[in-house]
Amino acid sequence: MLRPLSPEHADDETIEGLLILRPEGRLFFANAQQVGEDIRALVERHKPRVLALDMSRVLDIEYSALQMLLQGEKRVSERDATLWLVGLNPGVLEVVRRSGLADILGPERMLYNSRAAIEHFQALQARTGGKAC
Repeated sequence: MLRPLSPEHADDETIEGLLILRPEGRLFFANAQQVGEDIRALVERHKPRVLALDMSRVLDIEYSALQMLLQGEKRVSERDATLWLVGLNPGVLEVVRRSGLADILGPERMLYNSRAAIEHFQALQARTGGKAC
């Protein structure tokens, strides 16, 4: 089970270098900036090698939020990290494909669900000896 880190569950397993975030609902002009700021703050705090956005609870993504993702992908890569998209529902997947973001990420950075992302991350870590992904 994936859940937010908290003092109540101090013994939860974490995976060094992997940050999974799960935005929820509709991502659109009214909330895109706040969601982006929240993500930036968490990336700054945890400094992951891979930021996996679990989009399974995102119902719809509008142009401004998609632009936030495109800009976020650039910022993450400038920090020597990688953005992965996980669990895209069919409608959101289609928007991501039409935007060109799917071409930028490629199939190796667009995964079926968070469990697949964890397994992919661990396999990459094993191949590279724990270095960059």
